[in-house]
Amino acid sequence: MKIHKFQTPTQDLTQEAPLESILELYQRVFSNEYFENLSQELGVKMVTSIFNWMAVIYGMIIQRLSSKGTLNALMSDLIPILAKFSDHKRVREKTVSSNPGGFCRARGRTAMSVVENSFDHLFETLHNESGNTLDEQAVFLIDGSSLTLESTPELLEAYPPARNQHGASHWPIMRVVVAHSLKTGLASRPVWGPMTGPKGVSEQVLADQLIIRLPDGSTIIGDRNFGIFATAYRAVQTGHPVILRMTEARAQALGGHGLNCGMDLNVCWRPSAWDRKNHPGLQADAKIRGRLLVQRVEKDGKLLKLYIFTTREDPADEIGALYAGRWLVETDLRSLKRTVRLHALSSETPEMVSKELLMGVAAYNLVRTFMEAAANKVGLESRDLSFSRAQDFVYASLPTLLKTASSSEKKEQLQQLLTWVASCKLPKRKKRRSYPRKIWLRRRPFPTYPTKSESI
Repeated sequence: MKIHKFQTPTQDLTQEAPLESILELYQRVFSNEYFENLSQELGVKMVTSIFNWMAVIYGMIIQRLSSKGTLNALMSDLIPILAKFSDHKRVREKTVSSNPGGFCRARGRTAMSVVENSFDHLFETLHNESGNTLDEQAVFLIDGSSLTLESTPELLEAYPPARNQHGASHWPIMRVVVAHSLKTGLASRPVWGPMTGPKGVSEQVLADQLIIRLPDGSTIIGDRNFGIFATAYRAVQTGHPVILRMTEARAQALGGHGLNCGMDLNVCWRPSAWDRKNHPGLQADAKIRGRLLVQRVEKDGKLLKLYIFTTREDPADEIGALYAGRWLVETDLRSLKRTVRLHALSSETPEMVSKELLMGVAAYNLVRTFMEAAANKVGLESRDLSFSRAQDFVYASLPTLLKTASSSEKKEQLQQLLTWVASCKLPKRKKRRSYPRKIWLRRRPFPTYPTKSESI
């Protein structure tokens, strides 16, 4: 589903940040009416059981915010609020079983198209409310990573394990590509596929699918892995300016040898023979007009040349400053994989793995929204705050806010929550942390039991 960009006026930091809990935010974005319309649009019959679509989507999101993350812990969070989602007889009589089996079956029956459209609707709403100014373009950082899956027959077939000279590994591996807002950290719907095997896909191929989903006119920033003609061409063809780092070889092929620091060249990029071989769908007259920037940067005490291709017209130093923010997507991936626990998905079928991944990213986006509100409250950038600490505060506040009946008391507690989140400020270190490289010892094989003949 294509997301259309809608920019909102600049927020006044002197005003109070909007106060609502995660449950209230969820109910504002979603409603039974929304799911009824979605059911008609998709032609999928809406579930009317205890765990309807509204309850299932919320439950899968909340499960990712919990540090424990078990289904039993989820049921203790979900059962007290089911009345807000369902009018089922057992919900009214408060006789819903705490056994998670019913919820598991309900999420399994929920169509993948419902989960995808729900994610897109949530992202679009949060992005539109994120406070983009009328003269500021949205900027998205793209990058790729890999996730480990459970070793089940279905997943092994869909996501073959990696292989080396010693044979195949035990765990299926999923390749995923993400796009995160430079300003807010919000993540659009990721794309994924098998890393190896006959249907294995590259990060560049996945990026082509991701680019067309981004808000209209947003700038795309990528490292050397995405600094190829096909990725840049797909972005430009869909109306997205690019800031892509290039390898030295590609930069020299585009701008010639003897590229010196400080150069800002107008270039016309045409596909090479390699580009056409690996991307046969490129048009015969495909080309991109842009600029090749050569800048000197310092990394770990060493001076490096940075080759950047861009279709934006901003001054070179501003382009360099924007690209410097590319590293933030690495910390966003760390938050997704470690704090939201998406590094190893526990579902056992390809469809449930996809649902688990999307709802994990949706949970990440909700926390990012609280961080943005808290940062605006004190005049900071949301990127200045710790995601891990903010998530702990947001999840810990759920039971207290649920028990609060008075609107004034709830407002006071939400103000306190934003104050706590705003206090999760990251330390400003003069030098990035460095850890000595170490070798992890290989696990030894388990000893085998002696056979009956050997034990005699």
